[in-house]
Amino acid sequence: MVLPLSQLVQQLNHKKAEFLSYDTALAQVRQAYQQALRIWQQQTISDITAAIDPQIAEWGARPVEPWDGGWRIPLGVEWPHRQAALDWARTQLMSVTTVAVDGSQILPSEELLLPVAVVQAGWFINPHRSNGCYAKEIALELITPVELRQAEEQLQQPQTYRFQERYVHLRRFELELKTLRERMVEVATPALLLFDGSFVATFAESYAPEWQTRYVAALCQTLEASLKHRIPLVSYIDSSQARDLVTLLRHLANLPPNPYLSDAQLLNTVLTQWGDRSPFFVCDRGGILGKYNSWVKDIGFCYLKAHQGCPVRLELPLWIYKAGLLDQVIRWLCGELITGQGYPYALEVADQLAVLQGSDRQDFLKQLQVWAEGVGMELRFSRKWVSKQQRR
Repeated sequence: MVLPLSQLVQQLNHKKAEFLSYDTALAQVRQAYQQALRIWQQQTISDITAAIDPQIAEWGARPVEPWDGGWRIPLGVEWPHRQAALDWARTQLMSVTTVAVDGSQILPSEELLLPVAVVQAGWFINPHRSNGCYAKEIALELITPVELRQAEEQLQQPQTYRFQERYVHLRRFELELKTLRERMVEVATPALLLFDGSFVATFAESYAPEWQTRYVAALCQTLEASLKHRIPLVSYIDSSQARDLVTLLRHLANLPPNPYLSDAQLLNTVLTQWGDRSPFFVCDRGGILGKYNSWVKDIGFCYLKAHQGCPVRLELPLWIYKAGLLDQVIRWLCGELITGQGYPYALEVADQLAVLQGSDRQDFLKQLQVWAEGVGMELRFSRKWVSKQQRR
């Protein structure tokens, strides 16, 4: 069956007033925040600090990098054509090793009456040296029925629904960060490591404490490794819904909450030219960050105009800013963006390397079947899957 477009249009017309009233209310609140942004980006860090109610423990964002006349810090470079931009990018990245990791998974399936899963992380290293060759590889982990059963016993979860799916996602997350840490030990410096995802695991706040501990441990170990090896690590979030600056402005201007306005939307009118970035802030949203121990106040962020859409969010350990490396790291990242035409080239390669398609899942099931027959183990597949294989 296809989507009945005529019915959809009828429903849209019937509920037009609801859409318009929602949009109007949202626009009014957005205008109030934009006005607060215009005012407070003209102030200093001291002004903001003095204006925050001392009873407020969590600001959302704490400014640490001074600005001059607004929250727009331009890259300061322009090019007459794309080839000139590529030449600039090549100059910035020369002898800088870029590393990126991304992951994928095959979840337990109803096709196979045995709970088994696979997670993998693809990594890409580009040394950007005339005598150096790039390297790319996959790290794979098989999750057995015994591991899944043990996880159910060890990890408390109020609802058992989708437990296996959540656990596989956790294992993929841990494998990605483990792979990043392993690459830190190997790569030549200077180097830049890229991670596709946030360092602040707010998504895990609805999970039981045992789950939160696993996510936080993987993140803090990776941040600690970055500090130990003095290798800059950047979390790249292309479509961020984070609201740390929105929260800060709400406190400063006593504005009503707006759960639908993001920092990226708010800054879209400020960071207008490619390469513009915001000042550097420390994330201060509370919640799960309280479990980060020594890193609770040491994860910073800024926003970068990387393409025609809203600015992207970059999260970095605070040591990078304190070491005076932030501008250099931004230029390296911009070089990656130019090479990748709007998305970091290294992350794009890692994603293509790691992604598992539907055909990979079928190959996995077939290989598992062949292996099971070889060791004398009987696998039971759903009749639907068997029927599909017989028809192909």
